[in-house]
Amino acid sequence: MPLGSGVMKGLKTMLMVTGRKPATVLYPEQVRDISYRFRGQVGMRRDEVTGGMTCVGCGLCETACPNDVIRVDTSENADGTRFVDRYLFDVGRCVFCYFCIEACPVDALQRTHDFHLITDDRRGLLIDGQKMIEIYESDQANREAEQKNIGPGEAIANWFERG
Repeated sequence: MPLGSGVMKGLKTMLMVTGRKPATVLYPEQVRDISYRFRGQVGMRRDEVTGGMTCVGCGLCETACPNDVIRVDTSENADGTRFVDRYLFDVGRCVFCYFCIEACPVDALQRTHDFHLITDDRRGLLIDGQKMIEIYESDQANREAEQKNIGPGEAIANWFERG
């Protein structure tokens, strides 16, 4: 092995790599495609009749959550019906397993593709029911554009095709 062949081999590899197209994107300006199956933040549907939360306060989501992320405080009316006083969701502790969504009997909780969870303070990750409604409605407003941008394929059926 002649002297300096390792240096020449390294130089050749470096020149080959520098000629490639970069694999990174400039994140705030360019957003990568999100898979249709992406597990984003949990949102809540708005009740069409009352305009408030769809949650009935059964507490099944609170029980199903493995990390005790959800807290539901309820009260009863004089007629015996239950209503939600406070609904808190700690996104900072959530593992996005969606057990809460599966447990909800009225489909109040829904999955979204929201992944912008950055905050300066950890207390900003503790959200209430109204903020969850805003997250869900924002996701639904962007859903049409998202359906056009679900990955390399043009539709969900050809997601794995690289064309």
